[in-house]
Amino acid sequence: GLAQLQRHRSRFGSVDLQTATTSLGKELADAGLAAALAQRSPGVVFRWLDRSRAQAFRFRPVRPPAHPETVDAVAELRYLSMQIRAGELSGKPDAQAVKRCAALEREIRAKGWQAEGTDEDHPEAKLREIGDELADSGSAMVCFLADHGALCAQVIANHRVALIELGPASAVAEPVARLHSDLDALCGRQLPAQLDQVIRRSVRTQVTALDAILLAPLANRLGDLDVVVVPTGALSAIPWGLLPTVRGRPVTVTPSSSAWLDAGRRPRRASGAPLLVAGSDLTHAETEISSLAPLYPEAEVLTGPDATVAATLKAFDGCRLAHFAAHGHHERENVLFSRLNLADGPLMAYDVQQLATAPEQVVLSSCDVGQTVVRAGDEVLGFTAALLYGGSRTVVSSVARVDDRTAGGVMLAFHRALAAGTPPARALADAATAEPLMPFVCFGRS
Repeated sequence: GLAQLQRHRSRFGSVDLQTATTSLGKELADAGLAAALAQRSPGVVFRWLDRSRAQAFRFRPVRPPAHPETVDAVAELRYLSMQIRAGELSGKPDAQAVKRCAALEREIRAKGWQAEGTDEDHPEAKLREIGDELADSGSAMVCFLADHGALCAQVIANHRVALIELGPASAVAEPVARLHSDLDALCGRQLPAQLDQVIRRSVRTQVTALDAILLAPLANRLGDLDVVVVPTGALSAIPWGLLPTVRGRPVTVTPSSSAWLDAGRRPRRASGAPLLVAGSDLTHAETEISSLAPLYPEAEVLTGPDATVAATLKAFDGCRLAHFAAHGHHERENVLFSRLNLADGPLMAYDVQQLATAPEQVVLSSCDVGQTVVRAGDEVLGFTAALLYGGSRTVVSSVARVDDRTAGGVMLAFHRALAAGTPPARALADAATAEPLMPFVCFGRS
């Protein structure tokens, strides 16, 4: 049944439709995973875990058709987005523009459904292959799953596999929500000292609670290895580097074990010059980009009025490294239009799908664009997810708001290490030690 659904899914070029069709096989996938868990066979559990999540990543990306009316709709949407932004900043919201933007987004999204699939996919990963790759990279993989309300983790480390029960899945939702609320409250604000201390204590309480549920029970098996996390549901929103068990340790988050394996085996096609972009209306963006430019003398640097969507997309296509310092917005209701604010309008997740060659590594020094909407089967949608679907190997982005006053120092330390050859997850872990509440996450493959 799932194989037949996979063939049906391959007919769609739209990631939106590919992820939506997963719900059709949810009962089959759940039944297969439940039977595998009853057997307690590591190989069978791994196989069903992998085939029941993030299946859209198994298909090669397809560029949406460039209908003339879609091009016009995107241009109008960009213009209206600027109008809406200006209205918000001036305290005069434009309700008509908001309504028109929603209609344009529906139109553009529906046009994208017409894209045909390629029938090209990569095979499911085998447990032995994952074990070998992890051993070669000095890493352990933690695959989380929820079964009938119980949260479990399959840990693959040192060629050994263990299935560990962690407790009720419901225990995670509240500390994740509170952590996000606390991090957002601290971001970019000069709070009274007493209130600041209260919120910071709450952050420590939430990360300690999450760590006690999710990682502390696995600590003996993880040892001092780097960690690859395959999350489920609300766990996709966790800034893993804040949790005590892995604090200061390289952590990479991937949609599935097959996606992680494929990212490491794909040929590296992107070889263009680095790209550094400062978005609009962000106080410290240009300072951040100026500090990074000496590390990449050959980089295309776009700031001020030069940081247009067209100029950015031209340099973004096929570059080996891109860094954005810009306002970010995660659109939960229509994730295709999650965006970064540039000089003449938003660069959207929709635009990322138009790239002929995805950039190899992308760093998004922006709020929220590491967040995802998680559909049935742990299919994920969002700005970061769009880059990973397109073929980017690594994306560093934030799952909460980011204080641009302090992000620049973290990003400079990160890029100094990256330019010296340090893997992205290690570079991020080391750079973040100076700012212990930075919610950046390394996604994809380090």
